[in-house]
Amino acid sequence: MSSTEKRLLKEYRAVQKELADADASIKSTGVVALQPSEESMFKWNAVIKGPDQTPFADTLWRLEIQVPTNYPLEPPGIKFVVLNDTKLRTSKVSGDSKICYKMPHPNINFKTGEICLDILQKKWSPAWTLQSALVAIVVLLANPEPLSPLNIDMANLLKCNDTTAYNQLVRYYTEKYSRYESLDV
Repeated sequence: MSSTEKRLLKEYRAVQKELADADASIKSTGVVALQPSEESMFKWNAVIKGPDQTPFADTLWRLEIQVPTNYPLEPPGIKFVVLNDTKLRTSKVSGDSKICYKMPHPNINFKTGEICLDILQKKWSPAWTLQSALVAIVVLLANPEPLSPLNIDMANLLKCNDTTAYNQLVRYYTEKYSRYESLDV
């Protein structure tokens, strides 16, 4: 087993232990689920909850994490799972969790789910974990950086201090691109 796989196994055990604890702080951070895929220890899936008191509240998002073989020296690739309109309309699912498949945020590419966050690039440190990177993404949702946008339209609303329009647009997209499904990761 490589040192990367050992580190990932250690992180997985820590996350599972926290998620099993009803009073765990991980749940209050917005990380709902985090686990490796069945295919590979280097591909993970996560679910985060939008921060309270933001237009993202009460909505969940799926993320895909690609872990490089030299992790934690190199950052993981993390992006939101996005579905096109056709796939959203034609796939039949049901469940009790509201999952959104588009992220209307200045620092997230609306079409690809790519995230512009310095700790996932040049500011990465091996001290970060997959869990702490997800927490940083949840914090980014509540604290957008309109000066380094991947979604210029959303950034311009914030640059113009039009938070009412920004919040309404976020709510519109989270309703339009959400569906109820089971929370399997």
